[in-house]
Amino acid sequence: MQKYSDSFCYICGVYTLSRQRRNITSFVKRAYIAYFGIPLGDQDKKWSPHIVCHNCEEMLRDWTKGKRKGLLFAIPMVWREPQDHTTDCYFCMVNTKGVGKKSRQTLSYPSIPSAMRPVPYSDRLPPLVFSGFAFPDDGETKLEREEIVEMEYQKTDTESESEDSSRETRVTVQQFNQSELNDLVRDLDLPKQAAELLASRLKEKQVLDQSVKVSFFRKREELLLPYFSVENKLVYCNDIPGLLGQLGISSYDPGEWRLFLDSSKRSLKCVLLHNGNVYGAVPVGHSTVLKEQHDVIRIVMDFLGFHDHNWIICVDLKMVSFLLGQQKGYTKFPCYLCMWDSRAREKHGHRRSGPYVKHFKLACLT
Repeated sequence: MQKYSDSFCYICGVYTLSRQRRNITSFVKRAYIAYFGIPLGDQDKKWSPHIVCHNCEEMLRDWTKGKRKGLLFAIPMVWREPQDHTTDCYFCMVNTKGVGKKSRQTLSYPSIPSAMRPVPYSDRLPPLVFSGFAFPDDGETKLEREEIVEMEYQKTDTESESEDSSRETRVTVQQFNQSELNDLVRDLDLPKQAAELLASRLKEKQVLDQSVKVSFFRKREELLLPYFSVENKLVYCNDIPGLLGQLGISSYDPGEWRLFLDSSKRSLKCVLLHNGNVYGAVPVGHSTVLKEQHDVIRIVMDFLGFHDHNWIICVDLKMVSFLLGQQKGYTKFPCYLCMWDSRAREKHGHRRSGPYVKHFKLACLT
């Protein structure tokens, strides 16, 4: 995603050609804070642009020199992490294939929750006059070291009657709630002990909400255990609609999912994949003992209730041989007419006797 996100300007969100792209320098960060009143963040995220266009950089530079009133808008692009690549990905929805200098003007840019377009000037949002940078050069590096804390600068009138209408800047810390902390742990791919240690350290720094439980990660799988069973050395899901409901997927349509089967040297795994990639992968079967064999695949299909759901199957060529009747999954000479599973080259194409396939049907594992 970073390859596509770095083609768009962080400030205005416009697709930028390679010769017009500029790195986000210390000057851009300081001018951004002085103009919009908020720090330029999310530079450690892959889904966020890491460049600005030449026009925005020069407009900010002229604004600091008093040569122009400012940019063309009062509020810049607001970036959030996209939830999917179909309806909530700014970079996927803007088709930039084959776009050049002239055709770039014909592009249309959506305003979606993960990328809200800039807001132009109005009576309530007038242009600002440059009065100096909020931070010196050495203060900028200190601000970058504190990126874990998102700061929000808010100007309020003083309550004292003796003071005039001067304004003061207040810094507030946005604390993590339980859901946001869980998302952070999942993005970092932390095990239980590391997740609990991280939560404990954040609790000491007072960046967690009071409702957050540090011990939550010790038993984070308890809600999902009732939906799984263990039988014949296989862990499988016994209630797939219930499992998806527990994960926050209210409606379940088997036609929207496909079943992925594969094995490695260590394990055999079965995973449900959403056709539109709106939801993440859902593991429904796993074994560290069973291997890719004809009888094993038949047992797995029965446990998962494949004939009740009728998913589309996503497998490799060896698994295709199983599903089409090959007893041992030999893929060198797969024959769909008989059950002959030998790889003897001298007999291939000459053998005329053997058990013939009676049903040419996907998942015919009986």
